[in-house]
Amino acid sequence: MHHKPIEPNFLDRVISIISPKLGNERMAQKYLSATMQYKGAQANRILNNWVLGLETATPDPWELETLRNRSRDLNRNDPVASGATDTMSLNIVGQGLHPQSRIRAKRLGISEDEGKQLQRQAEDIWSGWCVRPDNANKLDFDEIQLLAIRKIIEDGETIAIPTMATDPWRTIKRTCELLEAERLTSDEDITGISFGKRGQPLTYSIRNVDEKGQTTYRKIPALDKKGRPKILHVFPTNRPGQQRGVPYFAPVLTYFKHLADYLEAEVVNMRVAACLAVFITKQDPISGALGQSTSTNASGQRIQNIQPGMVGYLNSGEDINVVDPKRPGDSFSPFIEGILRMIGMSLGLPYELLAKDFSKTNYSSARASLLEGRRMFMTWRSWFAKRFCQPFYELVLEEAYLRDMFECKNFYEFKTELTRAAWIGGAWGWVDPVKEVDSSRKAIDYGLSTLAEEAAGQGRDWEEILEQQQKENAKADELGIEIIRSSNNQTKEEDDGEGTKKE
Repeated sequence: MHHKPIEPNFLDRVISIISPKLGNERMAQKYLSATMQYKGAQANRILNNWVLGLETATPDPWELETLRNRSRDLNRNDPVASGATDTMSLNIVGQGLHPQSRIRAKRLGISEDEGKQLQRQAEDIWSGWCVRPDNANKLDFDEIQLLAIRKIIEDGETIAIPTMATDPWRTIKRTCELLEAERLTSDEDITGISFGKRGQPLTYSIRNVDEKGQTTYRKIPALDKKGRPKILHVFPTNRPGQQRGVPYFAPVLTYFKHLADYLEAEVVNMRVAACLAVFITKQDPISGALGQSTSTNASGQRIQNIQPGMVGYLNSGEDINVVDPKRPGDSFSPFIEGILRMIGMSLGLPYELLAKDFSKTNYSSARASLLEGRRMFMTWRSWFAKRFCQPFYELVLEEAYLRDMFECKNFYEFKTELTRAAWIGGAWGWVDPVKEVDSSRKAIDYGLSTLAEEAAGQGRDWEEILEQQQKENAKADELGIEIIRSSNNQTKEEDDGEGTKKE
């Protein structure tokens, strides 16, 4: 590709005379800028302050520590950041993700009845284990999930150790121990992870501090000899070769902080303005000085308190000038809304969900916002179930098999099939129940969806729904009560718009 020669201007010639080296560098820079196809790669006085980071998949440990500490501080003290974390964690996990066994009888060479029996056994074993899975005997598995997803959002990663408890009352000894991210470190490698030739994690170093304050490091293999996970290091991977997780708020930490400082300044400004009430000028200088502040600070400056409803007395000849900035102005609300929209854009949260503000929406726009948010939540939910929940599910069923609680054959040969499950989360509810239910019914009628999918969207098990309906119908028949339910085979009545009904 041929480019037009770059001719020096008058300033270039003058600089070259004074400093030939600087002149050559200037012309070389101009040539590079002129020959680049992408403006984003140009270097000029406007883009010279664009500081680039290191080309590594994992940030430096000190940088990660700073990001984690700032993210934690925002979650403790900033209402917007704390609300965003709650919105994400409650919608992704909420009341917990629960497995629906999807064992396929044909793959195992057994009858459908035997397959259903294995499904019920698997779900019952898991439900019993979820009551007390915490290594510290404090949390159930729903609470562990909620804490784990919060740590992923806040710290960028969560660390769980599938330990074996010795409590005699446990039928399943497998437990879960959650760790803080900073405990994954080592005196040899600060990342705390050793890797093999293919880049696979081999060992994890966990820092422990005993009662005497002595620090020791415990190395845990990533997998045991049979491929079971000895430790779960769960974080979203954004780049190939990434070794540690980055807090989810990293791109918007500065926006959270600047917004919080701006709001605080506005609140303080309005508090000061609200305190300025009445000032009275006294003709007698002696009585005017009575009651005035005489305390000073370290620099000798007089300190005067301002309180709401204060009545101030001025000396003779004194006057008060109040600065009235007319704040917040008409641009306050649009500015705050714009910042929140930018934050929500980075986090994948629509403005309505981030700000909990549906005052400017109708049915269509509110549903569009919720669907956009649900798309992000479902992606996170599927990922979290695979990376965090499913490994524990497999470990629990394996132990149950070894203890003759899971009546299956050839567990290790058909492990993938026997531990196959769909993870169902809580329901999100409807914007307009009538329209939503009608939409779901039509989707099933036209073959665009199934009862299982629609029930899962509401956090329910379709088999439990049908079994419960069967019980209700049997009880109604016993009591002689007719239950009216909509059915595709029933004759539907529609209003023709004139007050009469047609079949």
